[in-house]
Amino acid sequence: MLPPPSAARLAALVLVLAAAPASARIAVLPLSGPRNHTLERQLSSSICAKVGCVPASTVMTGKKVDWDKVRRARLEGVVVGGLSKATRPQVLEVSFLTPDGQRAWRERYTVVSGRLSSSTLAQIRDAVASAARQPTATPAPPAPKPAAPAAAAPFPGQPPPAGEIAPPPPGEIAPPPPGADLPPPAAGAAAGLAGSPRPDLVELEIAAQLLHRSWTYSNHDPAGGLRTYTLSLFTEPRARFGVYPLRTAEGLFASAGLELSGAVAVGARVAGEDPAAPTFPLSLWWLDAGLRARLRLGSWMLGPGLGFRLSHQSVNPNSAGVRLDGIPTVDAKAVRIGLEFGGPIAGPFGLTGELSYLLVLSTGLDTAFPEQSAGAAFEGRLGVTWELSHLLRLFLEGTFSQESYNLNAPGSADAATASTFGGELGFRMGF
Repeated sequence: MLPPPSAARLAALVLVLAAAPASARIAVLPLSGPRNHTLERQLSSSICAKVGCVPASTVMTGKKVDWDKVRRARLEGVVVGGLSKATRPQVLEVSFLTPDGQRAWRERYTVVSGRLSSSTLAQIRDAVASAARQPTATPAPPAPKPAAPAAAAPFPGQPPPAGEIAPPPPGEIAPPPPGADLPPPAAGAAAGLAGSPRPDLVELEIAAQLLHRSWTYSNHDPAGGLRTYTLSLFTEPRARFGVYPLRTAEGLFASAGLELSGAVAVGARVAGEDPAAPTFPLSLWWLDAGLRARLRLGSWMLGPGLGFRLSHQSVNPNSAGVRLDGIPTVDAKAVRIGLEFGGPIAGPFGLTGELSYLLVLSTGLDTAFPEQSAGAAFEGRLGVTWELSHLLRLFLEGTFSQESYNLNAPGSADAATASTFGGELGFRMGF
């Protein structure tokens, strides 16, 4: 007596389920941020080679995770990630979320040329497998084909039996079967996967500054002979050169090295008593040498610095050989303590700035002020950057600085203050 058709279908279904691979445990979702299909395929292939995966569309509603679908599918969790908009360096953050939406693991990695190195992929794969508590599954031996009628097969359009991984929709990354080995990278891509890039060894920064400067006094008595001056607009080219031999590709510490910077005023002149007489050239310059370290805070950099500053001010004779008295000559020496910062804000655009405090050791003022002493001095800049390439970045910044000198000259003035503010446009190159 032949078994009824329903019994034959049930027997075939049992055999199909026995031959199917172990139920998938996680889903790898598309990355947020700039789209990078190559990177998504790398992640999916690496993770799903060790952990069973279901297509991301099975646990998503629109572009968001549907946690009800995650729980109904009895998954261990989902892998989510985000790619930073900045490209120098570009950072990938990967997390594993449990079915109740809790983050069980998170880590950040540097992306090189839009890809991850094979060692980094192995780290992510092992970390996800550990977070999902997914042991390495041993593939079951193939079961013999059931001698069941063809009616036991599902009809077209029906969902696959429970436990099977549904094929992904068109355009979605197909996860490989558990236990499959990753193909080796192409010869041209192997060099790009060698590891995260280290910070630049050499940096060159050049800027053209357009500034306003004033020299004033407190408790000033003009009868004492001291003069004030105001430079409405003058130019002051600035340059900085740095060499950073200590560099790392990952971790909090990024680089450390030596920096040399300076600026000199061009065309600065002050007028004398007679407006019709030739004006007097004003010499203004500063030179700075010091140490700089840079620390990584995600995609941002924080750079404490320590340096030694020389600054100079003097009035030279005019074209007629006449000298102008009343503006003190300054040859100051100071220790500079600074902190720079920078990071991305949108696409190739970023924010940059630096604050410095100058601990003046000596003012170098004229001997006419025997009771002289140093006052407070500080400077700052803040602006935006535009990264044209890995080597070249433009910046536009506002600057401000102020130095004060205690003259302690009764009948003339108590103190002198130099205030400078303006803007600068320049470029920064790194090698």
